[in-house]
Amino acid sequence: MKRIDLIYTRLRTEERMILDALRKRECEVQLHQDSDLVLSLDAERWSGGNVVLMRSMSLTRSRYLAAILEVKGARVVNSSQAITTCGDKILTNLALAAHGVPMPWSFAGFEEEACVAEIERRGYPVVTKPAVGSWGRMVARIEGRSAAEGLMQMRFETGGAQDHVGLVQQYIDKPGYDLRVYVMGRAVGGIRRRSEHWVTNTARGAVPERYEVPESHAKLAERAAAAVGADIAAVDLLETREGEILVNEVNHCVEFARSIEFARIPLPELIAEYTAGVHP
Repeated sequence: MKRIDLIYTRLRTEERMILDALRKRECEVQLHQDSDLVLSLDAERWSGGNVVLMRSMSLTRSRYLAAILEVKGARVVNSSQAITTCGDKILTNLALAAHGVPMPWSFAGFEEEACVAEIERRGYPVVTKPAVGSWGRMVARIEGRSAAEGLMQMRFETGGAQDHVGLVQQYIDKPGYDLRVYVMGRAVGGIRRRSEHWVTNTARGAVPERYEVPESHAKLAERAAAAVGADIAAVDLLETREGEILVNEVNHCVEFARSIEFARIPLPELIAEYTAGVHP
């Protein structure tokens, strides 16, 4: 019987479904709430199983726990490197660029006036995002100079020093939806997220729909997951009005509670199958 250690923040719908799927595969599952873990920073062997499924909701906790457990001999899904890369949009873009994955143009700047000047040079509209964040929070479309000045001032004058970076991305005029492809070593299916709002996260009210993933989209999503080093990922794709497909983001902790009934993809079973098949 294979032992899997599942690390979580809260046992949400996703974690409970994954737990049930693992147990149906006759895996012995040990649950660890991330807030309870205290681990020595040395190479002493992890007392748990050789495979760890990381489902912590905290980027800080998940990347540090994964890194510590890897030094202690565990095989973590996803790895600390993948979590760190996916959790930072600048690092994600750099990984995608290094592997030639098509994506919207973007730039990072470290001073308000310099960012506004670069936005002016490239032209409006553009999108600004926090380098670290999820669920479409603090994502804004910039239509003109006044908005650029106001949003860049907010970016550089609030938060801590680690937040003082301007990440600006090309605005893609989508046809009312974006696409999400689930990858577990290979593309296993996807959803279309439709919304009248330009931000198409289900957390922001977008309606998920099933879509049959064409081979070209599947291959692109697989390339993106490989570029960031992710075993299991949700790859967000943008489609331009001309039909070009670009990678927008790669998510390392696949969430599906809002979309599984629409996608009609057995994601918990697929996650369990992949994790159970990982070799330590």
